[in-house]
Amino acid sequence: MKRLLAFLGVILIMTSTGWAETYDLTTFLKLVEQHSKDLKLAAKDQDLAKVTKRQAVAAALPKVAASADYTRNLTEYYMYADLSGLTGRPGTTKFKINRNNDFGANVGLQQTLFSPTVGLALRAAKEYQKLTDFVYDASHQAIMTGARTMFYQALLLKKYWEVSQAAEDNAKANYDNMKMKFENGVVSEFELLQADVRWKNAIPQTAQAERNYNLMLNNLKNWAGIEIDSQMDLDGNFDTIPALPEKPVTASHPFQLILKQRPDYNAMLWEERLRMTNVKSKYSAYLPTLTGTMAYAFSAQSDYWKLEQDNGLFMAGLSLSWPLYTGGYRRTEIQKAKLELEKTRINIEKNEENIYNEVSNIYLELQEAYERITSAQATLKAAEKAFTIAENTAKSGLATQLQLKDARVGYDMATMNSYAAAFDYLSAYFQWERATGKLDLDE
Repeated sequence: MKRLLAFLGVILIMTSTGWAETYDLTTFLKLVEQHSKDLKLAAKDQDLAKVTKRQAVAAALPKVAASADYTRNLTEYYMYADLSGLTGRPGTTKFKINRNNDFGANVGLQQTLFSPTVGLALRAAKEYQKLTDFVYDASHQAIMTGARTMFYQALLLKKYWEVSQAAEDNAKANYDNMKMKFENGVVSEFELLQADVRWKNAIPQTAQAERNYNLMLNNLKNWAGIEIDSQMDLDGNFDTIPALPEKPVTASHPFQLILKQRPDYNAMLWEERLRMTNVKSKYSAYLPTLTGTMAYAFSAQSDYWKLEQDNGLFMAGLSLSWPLYTGGYRRTEIQKAKLELEKTRINIEKNEENIYNEVSNIYLELQEAYERITSAQATLKAAEKAFTIAENTAKSGLATQLQLKDARVGYDMATMNSYAAAFDYLSAYFQWERATGKLDLDE
């Protein structure tokens, strides 16, 4: 019976509080890929490019059309002819040439035989598809880089909360110890009050750290498509960090190789190709278009509901269309296309400079953060040793509460600085991978 009650108690706790599901970085990134609205929008742009390509192909294929019609003639229609030369009688003779019912059907095939516009539209559609593929890759890299940074930022806030909680627990244990000594007359009331103030001051700091962590978890849930009310925990640490990479621009690794690996830069190159094709397309407006047609027409008429007095006609022909003058519209279209091409080329040059500066600045941040990690770890060891000594001497009554508080504050600050340095390095490292085109989430 006791075991049953205990089991029911566990079930009650589970249903009221819920289990906190733990997510590591890999699981979180997979969820972001599945639920990211920005990635879904980029994917739709890819789908749109595929449809545009199919439209361009369709413009080059033959067109077949069919039609049928029926007419009910409510009055009679006559043809008049002068037959006086044949009959010897003066005047004209009229002939009825319609029936009550007219039936008709047509089938036609049309094929563009020569049109530079069609070929250029097909080329532009292929170039646009390549452009959208690179835009999707660039969006994917940016979103995944942001997701990784946010995950470790949340992990950093979790560590801050743990440090604050540990400091609060330590202050509470010290207060309980001082209270026992005070009751035994070993310490003064002033020392007891100092321990009490230290413990009470630690409580709101822990609460604030917990709040900041939970707020960041809500952001992670939004990115990963997790229910906002669900319990979530993170699995990760700052124990290991990737090694400091080599300088991104060297003789063996020129800057052009970085540009080649960046999807956003490649997207701009394909935009340039698309602009060049657009210029050629505007020039093609000066060229003629040749179209071939084949058709079959059937007609019949009758005073009754049947097909009689029918005719069938096969036809084939060519149509040449050549615009000779459009009031200068084509010339302005060419000028506009050329200006758009020049703007794209200027943007490419501008982005080359921005990418070079971005890579150089990120590497400087990497170096600074890496050096800070070494310094922070050394400071943490010294602060941990100082706090251990202060804690032991406080227990024996050889250290004051103020000295113990200062030692704990120094230890907590050194711990958080160590985590912060590791996070800054990881954040810069993720940006460096994206900036140099080396981001590979499958590694």
